[in-house]
Amino acid sequence: MKKTIISCLLTAVITLVAATTVFVMGAGYFIGNYAVHFGLERGTAENPQEPPRAYALLMPPEARQFNKPEYENEVWDLQAADGLQLEATHFSPRQDSERWVIIAHGYGCTQQNSWYIAENYLLMGYHVLTPDLRASGNSEGKYLTMGYKEGGDIAAWARLIARRHPQARIILHGVSMGAATVMIAAAREDLPTQTVACIEDCGYTSAFDLLVHQLTVSFNLPAFPAMNLLDWRCQKVAGFSLHDAEPVTAVRRSKLPILFIHGKKDTLVPVEMAEKLYKEARVPEKKLLLIDGAIHAASSQKDQERYFQTVSDFVRPYMY
Repeated sequence: MKKTIISCLLTAVITLVAATTVFVMGAGYFIGNYAVHFGLERGTAENPQEPPRAYALLMPPEARQFNKPEYENEVWDLQAADGLQLEATHFSPRQDSERWVIIAHGYGCTQQNSWYIAENYLLMGYHVLTPDLRASGNSEGKYLTMGYKEGGDIAAWARLIARRHPQARIILHGVSMGAATVMIAAAREDLPTQTVACIEDCGYTSAFDLLVHQLTVSFNLPAFPAMNLLDWRCQKVAGFSLHDAEPVTAVRRSKLPILFIHGKKDTLVPVEMAEKLYKEARVPEKKLLLIDGAIHAASSQKDQERYFQTVSDFVRPYMY
């Protein structure tokens, strides 16, 4: 009798555990899929170029229009390593120059968001390349990868400049997700020798860390198991792990000088991430610039003079 009771209890427990596991996995599958599509997938039935819904909710179409620099410009295109067709705009300065900068825009944005920074570089006599990162603007792609695959694309753009202009001296400059992108690009072995410095503005230590911060600090939710489920679906659906987009690992391997810039009032990407990136960077030269009163991705507007003077001073030794 006791054996029968114990057997029944064990069967019930095993059944309950199995049912709970199936439920958790099913819920995780649904939640993870939703988060990936909501946060990383671009396009709607009406507009295949619409940014991910997470960004579109914050930035309506009328808020995404920026003034294009009034300089001679042309469209460049490039095929990424995985076959995607990418597009960028090349702006030429009004004087002869071999100074170049590639500007990488942030999450959910397009190259238009880079045009304000582009204008300042053009005034300094730089050629400027403003790519639409993969799954953004006129470039192909369905999913953002938070800087991981975008880093390889930026390296490919740098190689294209180097082939067309062998004497070029190239800077990489990125904001937010674009900052993560250029840090990851700066550690790649296939980056051409013409690339001489990197400017990262409000980048994160890793995509995983950034989302953990938002869950725990902004929403007061536990990171486990939500982040593990999200990363699981991210790998299956978008083809990358959130741990792949890890600039803090990249700056330990980069051979480029890096200028780190961050706003002190950034609540999206905490300033502690900039301080950690700076501390962990094993590079020939590094500098950390913190802008008083600047929120996320607004340092160049908050203190324009100090921002671009610091950029100019930092890169000057590498441009001649």
